[in-house]
Amino acid sequence: MTDIRTRRVPEKGVFVLSLDCEGLWGMADSQATMTDGVINDRTLEQAYDFLDRTLDRCGVRATAAFVSAFAAGRDVIGECLPEIRELAAMLPGWFSSLLPRLERGDAASLDGLEGRCHWQRLASAGHEIGWHGSTHIPLHDATPAVAVDIELALAHRLCSEIGGPGRSVIWPRNLVGHRPRVRAAGFTDFRAGPLPGRARRVASLLREFHILDRGSGDRPRCCEGWRVAPAGFFLNWPMGVRRVVPIQATVRRWKSMLRDAARTGGYVHMWFHPHNFITAPAMAEAFSAIVEEVASLVRSGDLLSLSMVDANALSWEAGQNVLHR
Repeated sequence: MTDIRTRRVPEKGVFVLSLDCEGLWGMADSQATMTDGVINDRTLEQAYDFLDRTLDRCGVRATAAFVSAFAAGRDVIGECLPEIRELAAMLPGWFSSLLPRLERGDAASLDGLEGRCHWQRLASAGHEIGWHGSTHIPLHDATPAVAVDIELALAHRLCSEIGGPGRSVIWPRNLVGHRPRVRAAGFTDFRAGPLPGRARRVASLLREFHILDRGSGDRPRCCEGWRVAPAGFFLNWPMGVRRVVPIQATVRRWKSMLRDAARTGGYVHMWFHPHNFITAPAMAEAFSAIVEEVASLVRSGDLLSLSMVDANALSWEAGQNVLHR
């Protein structure tokens, strides 16, 4: 049975920025990335420093969803090695490069895997902290339930010294699954995953050239006890085939979407990984220009910059596209 509530729609547009904060934990299944040294403590520091300074300068809020092990620190990771070994036994492909480094546990082995300072910086700046898995294994329904249970137990153990994993979830690799299990662990909000398939990826690439894009995207909804943020739009990462998209086109497209949201009370959700700035430095230029546009619209009173949880709550209160199942 579906009950749709209709109430007053907020007059201001809404901008949400969600970040997948994972360091090298997010690439554990890529031996080349794990060994080429491009993503390391130094380059991650530069990326997160740029991110934090840009958000602070523009007064823009973000939801930073951290892999728990990335945020926890070396000592806590060492204490959780028995559970990580259990996961490695179930998912050896994911941990074949990662577990030997964790077992050694020295600074060189953990280069690119420790991000507690980045968690502290973003949390201290007032950004919402969310959960991006404990070790970044996929949490879709193909993953054994026992592995998901270990991930959930690790979330609270790894984060016990840093205030918990938060209320919101950004599923690793955008693969949504085991929702009742994760909901029962205390999480309340998540970001939907994009539709799978090559056709969707091609359409997404073509849309990058739509510089007068006025589609402000879907709105948050409520489903099966969750408040669900839409999948949103990935900030173009100019690598591989996506290098064909000019930075100027990316900026103009996002400005068009933001201005449309400001005019119509729409909703725009951007997401990316902070480490994308490392492998595609030109992306930082686009991000800075777009966030400055957000700041301008916020100052004029036409746009709200909200965390994912706050934007979901606002949509709930306004009854925008809210479904009860």
